Amino acid sequence: QRIGLLGRNGSGKTTLMRMLLGEVEPDGGEITFAPGTRVASLQQDVPEGVGGTIHDVVADGVTTVGHDPESAWKREHAVVQILSRMQLPADVEFGTLSAGMKRRVLLARALASSPDLLLLDEPTNHLDVAAITWLEDFLGRSTLPILFVTHDRMFLRKLSNRILEIDRGRLFDWSCDYDTFLKRKEAALEAEEKQN
Repeated sequence: QRIGLLGRNGSGKTTLMRMLLGEVEPDGGEITFAPGTRVASLQQDVPEGVGGTIHDVVADGVTTVGHDPESAWKREHAVVQILSRMQLPADVEFGTLSAGMKRRVLLARALASSPDLLLLDEPTNHLDVAAITWLEDFLGRSTLPILFVTHDRMFLRKLSNRILEIDRGRLFDWSCDYDTFLKRKEAALEAEEKQN
């Protein structure tokens, strides 16, 4: 599923994602994953201190066990595969890239870990139209479960097939695409107004 997470600014969307990553403890209750579940994320901004070639940056995301030749081969194979899938040149320095290309490389690094869930926080920030179109197409063809926050309504409309909404500290599952959500939300607000 490709889940669009909606809510007003300050409602807790980024905090929920940070909880799913294990960076923030919930105030109550607990978050439980099946053993071995891997969660990866693409942050809003390019983090400081990322350097080296595109190959090096993507290789940082590959999770392999051991330092034997077979593990090294598997790691290299995973890097080559993801670079090919995402049409990225291996030997170009990360620091020389445009903001959009840097985001593509960081997405490749997140995907290189073979996550079971991918979290995207404002994935279209700093991207031009061509880069957004590429991202929509790439993620639209992916079978990876995605939870994302965006203010880009067209991206939300094209990508999401399920909507979760945070409203006044509660999480609502609308179990529909964005256009259907808008209709259901309008009907719910009208019904609420009639009751009041």
